[in-house]
Amino acid sequence: MDSETSPSQIDAIVELSVSGHSLQIEMSVPAEPARPIKFLPLFQSVTDGVVGIATGEAEKEGLTVSCSKGCGACCRQLVPISVTEARRLHQLIQEMPEPRKSEIRRRFAAGRERLECTGLLEELKEPERISKGEARTLGLKYFYLGIACPFLEDESCSIHTDRPIACREYLVTSPAENCSKPTAETVRCVNLPGKVSGAVRSLDTGPSRHPAFWVPLLLAPDWAEMHPDNTPPRPGIEIVRELFGRLSGKNLSEQGS
Repeated sequence: MDSETSPSQIDAIVELSVSGHSLQIEMSVPAEPARPIKFLPLFQSVTDGVVGIATGEAEKEGLTVSCSKGCGACCRQLVPISVTEARRLHQLIQEMPEPRKSEIRRRFAAGRERLECTGLLEELKEPERISKGEARTLGLKYFYLGIACPFLEDESCSIHTDRPIACREYLVTSPAENCSKPTAETVRCVNLPGKVSGAVRSLDTGPSRHPAFWVPLLLAPDWAEMHPDNTPPRPGIEIVRELFGRLSGKNLSEQGS
């Protein structure tokens, strides 16, 4: 049961069961209809909670997450993000002061040019057409181009608080040095009980859009400029219920705060 604490916000406590693991989240959502971009901080918080459960389980098995500041091999991967996150990254860049804004834009442009020179750009313009089998091959091709994420600085994420959900979900327990030459045998990812990234992408799925639609991080600013957010606002509680429903199936209960 939700309790309204102000005319513009509704506070709630949500108990989420993901693959048998319980996660309790306190949150505030807009009382008025809004678009998913307003909920990104909440989506990120849910992701951190799910990742926390997963790393706890890994530790019980005697494993240790080897990811740390300064280890940026994974920041050269093809990162799939939701439509909502693409628009937020575009906003984030727009809000940056000069000369940082121009420098970040330059990095994105350089990465896009590299993709165009290697022929991968056209494939990545329509990611919804890429099958799961093709995605792995394409991902390896992208990785070995060595294109660093435009936000990577000194081998660390310069937008760590705002980093994409897919980045939050990617953790390994194998030696960090293995990530520079990843294979299924040498890189062990932390097993997540649920993928928030997929649930968030599903919120952007319209009646005519492929359910697996995503945007490559490197193309996000350009994509966002060409696709203004014209989706109709929805009640905040409705968006939250849909996200948690997709993430946990029927194992969802709410309590008043």
